[in-house]
Amino acid sequence: MKLLHLLLPILFLTACINDSFDDALNEEPMAPWEERDIHDTIGSRYGVRWQIDNPNDLGERCFDAVGLRARFGVGKSAGHSDFDQIYPWSQIRRCNIKCHDGTTTITYDDSPNFRIDGTNGDVFVRIPRFYVERYQEDGYEYRVVSKEGKTPHPAFVENGQLLDAVYVSAFEGYMDSDSLLYSKANVIPTSNLTAQRFLDGARRRGPQYTLYDMRTVDMLFTLIAVEFGCRNTGVVFGHGIADYRQPIEKVWDKERFFYSQWYQKNTNSITCRRQPYEMITEGSAICICDSNQRNILTFAHVTMIKNRNGTTVYTFDGPPIDITTDCFIGNCGQTTNWTETCSAPHLSYMGRANMLEREFLPRERNPMRYRWMENIVGNLWHFLPDVTLYNRQLYVCSDMSHYQFATHDGMYKPYGKPLDVNTDNGRMEDEKGVNCWVSALMPDSDTRGISLGCGYDRSMTSRNAFGAYYYIGEGLCILVNGGGFDHRNRCNLLTTRAWDSPATQWHLYGARLLFKEIKTQ
Repeated sequence: MKLLHLLLPILFLTACINDSFDDALNEEPMAPWEERDIHDTIGSRYGVRWQIDNPNDLGERCFDAVGLRARFGVGKSAGHSDFDQIYPWSQIRRCNIKCHDGTTTITYDDSPNFRIDGTNGDVFVRIPRFYVERYQEDGYEYRVVSKEGKTPHPAFVENGQLLDAVYVSAFEGYMDSDSLLYSKANVIPTSNLTAQRFLDGARRRGPQYTLYDMRTVDMLFTLIAVEFGCRNTGVVFGHGIADYRQPIEKVWDKERFFYSQWYQKNTNSITCRRQPYEMITEGSAICICDSNQRNILTFAHVTMIKNRNGTTVYTFDGPPIDITTDCFIGNCGQTTNWTETCSAPHLSYMGRANMLEREFLPRERNPMRYRWMENIVGNLWHFLPDVTLYNRQLYVCSDMSHYQFATHDGMYKPYGKPLDVNTDNGRMEDEKGVNCWVSALMPDSDTRGISLGCGYDRSMTSRNAFGAYYYIGEGLCILVNGGGFDHRNRCNLLTTRAWDSPATQWHLYGARLLFKEIKTQ
């Protein structure tokens, strides 16, 4: 108790300092449109820049973006953005996509036929083609977006075809019993499969489908950084669903708080020791394992929590299972469209919930969406199919029809210099000298769409520079992006982990769909 009293002032001060970053970003809307003379012409260039060698400089808008403002919604406070009237942001739209017998039908969300449950097709977000400049000058790094230009963002180029739009799944991927990958609301997103199974599940939908990739990450980062004048997505919208608990085995759960206390046959409840802090909440999605993390009995939702006689009883939905004292409970990827159902009032197209459990962690237990794209950080890590790390060298493929995990030849070409290794997973504490934060990104000539850290600095915190964690392994590694539901302040749009083998499958790893209207033979 004495320790808690000592910590509270420090935590309060930390929260105040962190809030000052957000206050600077989430400015109040300026005067009405007619008083602002905002125009969207062919010659307009909307940019962001930051000082390369100054980790405290999160960025500032430049060129035609100067004077524009944006506010990310938090709980009851709705999001607002001057960029809603500016291309390409003004043309980003949610839609259903249905492909049948070679015909693609797109239904936008202003149609009475639009559905989020998958009955009218997958739920995607259409992002129209834009052009990009990325360069360094006078000690600054620049990202610039325009309607026309010399270089379309590489996400809009496939096998020489220039595309009008890219469609990013609104929700994390759900795999059905036929091993097809979908984007729809109100399901627990699929995890614990190998990367290749996810890619195969997308391809079975047709040649226009693939997985969310590094080019898409770079595209979204560019749009967000320009819109908010900031290179750190943790400062812009927090860390998403990032403070839940994965199922932990005995070696880590020494007090056995999350282990079953007794045997139960054919049951929909599990009884564990009473925890000092309730990390599993009513309504959240859970994973129950037997003996080890790889042996998963069920993914389900907690329908009721009751505390009695020093224990906690969790009741869950779905088929009943057999529980032994080797069974233990944790969270899993949270249900799609939770941004809508956990919030009152409903979130706008751009915001995060405000589900405060611990007041000093206001950004780490909140489903979020950016322009309808839910949980692009936190919840589940997403496999990236267009990049492979082999002996510290990055290999990149720019043609979705040739995506193949763990490949470093053929269409996968070496990119940049070999990277320094970091296999330190870091700690939950957000203190200087503890974690390895990305200090610089790999150089990009606008043609590859790479936003991967190429250096790290332990003297920073998640509130400095990009706010992304640096993970580079050795040997042959596939890549995952965004952070998972237990990853706290390390969840970030530019947090990409290059550690895992092609055989890896884990309850924290999932995927997202991508759709492109490419012409096929």
